[in-house]
Amino acid sequence: MKQARRSLYAVIMLFLLFMMQQLGMVDSLISGMEKVDWWVYLLIAGILFSGYQAFTVSRREEAVDDEETIEKQGNIYIRRMKDEKKRRHRQKDPKAMH
Repeated sequence: MKQARRSLYAVIMLFLLFMMQQLGMVDSLISGMEKVDWWVYLLIAGILFSGYQAFTVSRREEAVDDEETIEKQGNIYIRRMKDEKKRRHRQKDPKAMH
């Protein structure tokens, strides 16, 4: 699902670039980009990469937190099942009461 979404985004971006080229918008965009220093592009790329990394790390941490919560809840459920089993076993065994 994730790869299909990424592929769809790539196809949309390529289509938009193609349409911009057909309408003559790419040439003016490229001539405008030539006026900007190279380090500005490096700075923008660094900002975008940093934002992407922050987003992916926060998603991973959220997934780990969810897993830990599910594991804790599962352990509580198992403990309750064991306690209930012991309680029922004591009720069935009359000798255990004494």
